[in-house]
Amino acid sequence: MEMEMTMAETPSTASDEEEMNNLLTVALEEQDARLRAAASATAREKLVILGSGDMALALSMVMVRAGFQPVIGSRYPDSARQRLKCAAVTVTTLKEALEEGEVVLVAIPAEHHDSLPRHLLAGKIVVDVSNRPPDSPRRPESVAERLQERLPESHVVKAFNTLSAFALQQGHVRGSKEVPISSDNDRAIRLVADLVRNVGLHPVDFGALRTAREIEEIPFSFFREWKVAGSVAILVFFLFYLLLFMRRQICPNLDSTDWNWNRFQTFPLKNGMLAFALTGTVMLLLCYVPGTIAGYLQLYRGTKYSAFPSWLDRWLKSRKQMGLLALFMGSLHGCMSVFTQMDEGMDEPALWSQQLFIALGIVLLGVLAVLGVSSLPSVTAELTWREFSFLQRYLGWLSVLLVTGHAFFKGYKKLLVPRFECAVLASETQIIVFLCFLTILLKVPLLIPCVHSRLMKVRRGYERMPNGSPA
Repeated sequence: MEMEMTMAETPSTASDEEEMNNLLTVALEEQDARLRAAASATAREKLVILGSGDMALALSMVMVRAGFQPVIGSRYPDSARQRLKCAAVTVTTLKEALEEGEVVLVAIPAEHHDSLPRHLLAGKIVVDVSNRPPDSPRRPESVAERLQERLPESHVVKAFNTLSAFALQQGHVRGSKEVPISSDNDRAIRLVADLVRNVGLHPVDFGALRTAREIEEIPFSFFREWKVAGSVAILVFFLFYLLLFMRRQICPNLDSTDWNWNRFQTFPLKNGMLAFALTGTVMLLLCYVPGTIAGYLQLYRGTKYSAFPSWLDRWLKSRKQMGLLALFMGSLHGCMSVFTQMDEGMDEPALWSQQLFIALGIVLLGVLAVLGVSSLPSVTAELTWREFSFLQRYLGWLSVLLVTGHAFFKGYKKLLVPRFECAVLASETQIIVFLCFLTILLKVPLLIPCVHSRLMKVRRGYERMPNGSPA
């Protein structure tokens, strides 16, 4: 009986399994069909671009590579079609193009925005990619804000204006791949941000449309983040070069009875070599002094949430640029010192100190190179916060110790010997070693265990209330 029941159940079980397999196959086919339909819909998704200039061409090429079907709207479609020469791009009139999609990229000069058909753009997301003419004065309101006033029924978004048309056409965006976006409509920001991601760029939400004023100034900025560091480096270099010129060329001749023009033979190379060394050292020290000052300020205030003074805030934000300039100055100093050492040779009685001086300089240059490379965005993105903090903090202070030793062993024998030229000018070695030791001494109190633990507690969010009790 059991055998009969088993045999009777076997066909039923096989039939059920076959039916389940069929259902599974059908489900997989339906899923594949949906994915293909979605992919096809994405590939057929149309984006409207108004204009036929370089930026319109660049944007159309980017959209084609991303799988979109751009529709170019132009007042002169025949001539625009000849310029574009791309089968995947549809070129038509403004009216016909605006019937194809909700998102419209306006790639025409700002001075021609008045010609846009307001009634055809009503309810659409209008992406303004223009900038003000380079020779025009900056106005209180942005181009995007004025466009929004002209198109009150549309949702204006500012985007893509920071990118180069040439780079977009070549398919390789040089510099930052961030695309600032601003709009007063949240849905418009989301749609444009998705579009930016689909073409391989990184959207940055700047918020309301009024921030377009800041976005539109980005293409006109010229080393904006380097102004403080660059100005300080130029000033320090000039002062040290003047000091060296006075000490090595002018003062010895003033103190001598005969004017010796041979002293000026070392003016271009050796003075430049030493000026780069001294300036690079100062720039390196300036990278770590503001952090120390900020630590004392946080301890004094008992909180990390109180804003720093504006001068200290600008100083802190310029540390990366100062560090890279220190690397640049150190590299120039290293290259120039090779030729000066070849010319002068080494002093045999002080061979060990010369060897140590050169060794510390080489290690210092290597550490600065690691710090400079680790500050690059592409490298920083691959590091954890702990790894990045270790490199910038501990290797940074190691570089301060190395440059102190490098300067000290260069002229330690004459460090405490009065060497004043023209009655007032101290030697460059005395000045730089003093600055190095002063930087280290400022840091030492913060390394005392009780002080360090207190500072770390404040930086983790501890707040001391006015009555002295913790928050």
